[in-house]
Amino acid sequence: MNKVHLFILTTSLYLNASVYNSFAFVVNIYYLTGHYTKNDRYFLGYLTATMIASHEENGGSQMSVVGDKTLRTSGEAILKAAGIKRIFGRGNASVNALSDIHLTIETGAITALKGRSGSGKTTLLNILSALDEPTEGQVFFRNREITGMSGKERNALRRKEIGLVFQSFGLVPLMSAYENVEFGLRIAGSPVMGNREAAESALECVGMKERMRHRPSELSGGEQQRVAIARAIAHEPVLLIADEPTAELDSRMGLQVMRVFRDLVKRTGMTIVMTTHDPGIMELVDHVFELEDGKIVSQTTNR
Repeated sequence: MNKVHLFILTTSLYLNASVYNSFAFVVNIYYLTGHYTKNDRYFLGYLTATMIASHEENGGSQMSVVGDKTLRTSGEAILKAAGIKRIFGRGNASVNALSDIHLTIETGAITALKGRSGSGKTTLLNILSALDEPTEGQVFFRNREITGMSGKERNALRRKEIGLVFQSFGLVPLMSAYENVEFGLRIAGSPVMGNREAAESALECVGMKERMRHRPSELSGGEQQRVAIARAIAHEPVLLIADEPTAELDSRMGLQVMRVFRDLVKRTGMTIVMTTHDPGIMELVDHVFELEDGKIVSQTTNR
């Protein structure tokens, strides 16, 4: 066991996590250190930070997911950005990633941010999901300003009301589909007694309940992405944010994922914000914002 494995195991045990959770973290770290990508590390970092914040916020006790999850009427704004600017670095080495971004995300719709690599769409997505703070500007989620929130407050917001889907599926390789989703609920702090029902319900929503005992290596790319979506929606968020969820899939699997998204919006009223550069996917969403050089240059509505 190297230092990375020992650190994660120690952290898990310190937080009074079960042996199951500790083992899962070590397995995931071992897998990523052999085959990791930037997105894998980003996903694991998010899970670790969420677990730690959940523990600290609740004094080490099991957290109960609370908060207003009432879905609003379609057409209202769930998310607004005003004057967003994001600069990385300082002085002559600074990079202006976003500049004067203004946008409104409609409740109960699928909205896509499109643009070439380096256009700023992922940076904007990170700010909208409270994973990053803008240099200037404000973001309002359900009429609450989330810019300026503490790290603990942002973590609590994501655990209760926002689901995240990453480019990399981020599934623990030695866990079944069901165990991956249930593990996500544990990290989010959901009451253990209701985890089985919530995990199975989420898998059923994405059409994966019959395959829930299979490990990731036994699933197709589209099936793995659907499991990742199930993990993101198991705690019943009102907003789902997905960073190029179809980028690693062929066109058929990509359409399958989009059908899952459309069904979620129709049945639950969930709002979905995603990034993409696929022209075919853009025709399947409700609204498209195009970014170029860190600015929104166009907006299209497909309804």
